[in-house]
Amino acid sequence: MIFSGQMKRAFLRQVLCFTAALAAAAAPGANLAVTNVSLKSALFTGRAADVQCDVSWDASWRASWTETAVTPNITLTNWDAAWLFVKYRSRDGSDTNWNHASLGTNESDHTAPIGSTIKVGISTNAGGTNFGAGVFLYRSAEGSGSWTNAGVKLRWLYGNDGVASTSRVDVCVHAIEMVYVPEGSFYLGDGISVALAPAITNITGQFENGKFTNAFLVTNENFTINLGGGTDGTLGNNNREGMTGSDDFSDTLTQTLAPSFPKGYSAFYCMKYEASRDQYLAFLSQLTYTQATNRTGNGAISYVNASYPAYTTAAPATAAGELVWRDIAAYYDWAGLRPMTELEYEKACRGPLNPSPSECAWGNTNAIRITGVTGEAGMEMPVPTNANTSNNGNLYRCGIFATTNSTREGSGASYWGIMEMSASLWERPVTIGNSTGRGFTGLHGDGKLEAGGNADVGSWPAAETGVGFRGGGPNPGTIFGLRVSDRIQASLIWATRYNSAIRAVRAAP
Repeated sequence: MIFSGQMKRAFLRQVLCFTAALAAAAAPGANLAVTNVSLKSALFTGRAADVQCDVSWDASWRASWTETAVTPNITLTNWDAAWLFVKYRSRDGSDTNWNHASLGTNESDHTAPIGSTIKVGISTNAGGTNFGAGVFLYRSAEGSGSWTNAGVKLRWLYGNDGVASTSRVDVCVHAIEMVYVPEGSFYLGDGISVALAPAITNITGQFENGKFTNAFLVTNENFTINLGGGTDGTLGNNNREGMTGSDDFSDTLTQTLAPSFPKGYSAFYCMKYEASRDQYLAFLSQLTYTQATNRTGNGAISYVNASYPAYTTAAPATAAGELVWRDIAAYYDWAGLRPMTELEYEKACRGPLNPSPSECAWGNTNAIRITGVTGEAGMEMPVPTNANTSNNGNLYRCGIFATTNSTREGSGASYWGIMEMSASLWERPVTIGNSTGRGFTGLHGDGKLEAGGNADVGSWPAAETGVGFRGGGPNPGTIFGLRVSDRIQASLIWATRYNSAIRAVRAAP
């Protein structure tokens, strides 16, 4: 869905002619919407222009609280935010492909409406130059509920992108809802063993402190973690003693995790929902034909209808699946985001709390499986009404378990308010279970893909090796794969199309 409206502005005898366009790139769980996109001003000093839009979504929040369940008590603040980025294409010349717009790198370059804050996410392009890949827009004071921001202005440095002041271009603003996960310590593993949890017959690969089954506390970001060896203070791999298989550290085999590997201690943003099918189609529609064909597996994704670039789907609000890692990584790169690591996955679920044995993302073992839905498509509600996970092999709309008065358990939310981290779609974090994954350094995407449609960011796993599966549940009615600590498939290589989620993160500016 692209809505166009042309406007012209004359400056210094030159004309900038933009067709302002809005793509359907909203997270349906919160009705995130970008409207009234236009070019409001052009600056010929520095060859810049302001792209203006209105941004709104439901169930927005910013909150502060004192966490008394940990010692010493800590004061925390978190919020949700919209990650906004701009794509453009020329209406002149031979290159009419969509490109990523270079935004200003300073907060002062942009205009945040009263009551909101803008922070710039900086990436580095192929030439080694830093640029604003997008901005985070969020509340500047505590509050909750539906939230509208009229007159957001994003400074586009069009001269840096090689666009002439006389060019005619289309401009498109995309939005993805994110959640801020603040800096702080957290635990890896939940301290259980088979003896403590007899109902779980296999907990192979769960993190532990040494070989003592106790959870491992992460207290810093930029330090080396020693993996394996079985001694106190090393990060162990429960029940993998003496095994090398798909995880290559154990009580008898040691490795190291470098300071550059994102460990989750530092603040980061995580997508609040898994990307919807509509969001994935918005991505496909702005690729080249060759790129889009590769990212649909030459038609292998069943829910992608019609043809390039006017893709449609019968269930746009449903979570996107049937994806291989190359599809997921391409989306991250295109959006200026990056993969999460399996350490960040546990921080995003558990928060700073002491771990609870066998806990799911919502903090306990009360997993209630959805069996069906009621209501019209896009607004359907779960059956039973207290369901909080969809581990039955079917996919549903993003955010289906959350209501205006639901609890963390009832909505299936993580400590920070991130949805469906324990569900039927597998999260695909970077693993520490092999050398490919451990080589990841946390670089962010630059909005550009290589000609075939693959991500091309240095240190990212290029293929399935280096990423695994966390937070999914292929066994209906059980919590086996839903547990936050479960690592049984954290290093598994599965190159076929599978129910994998798009869930990106980005380091907090």
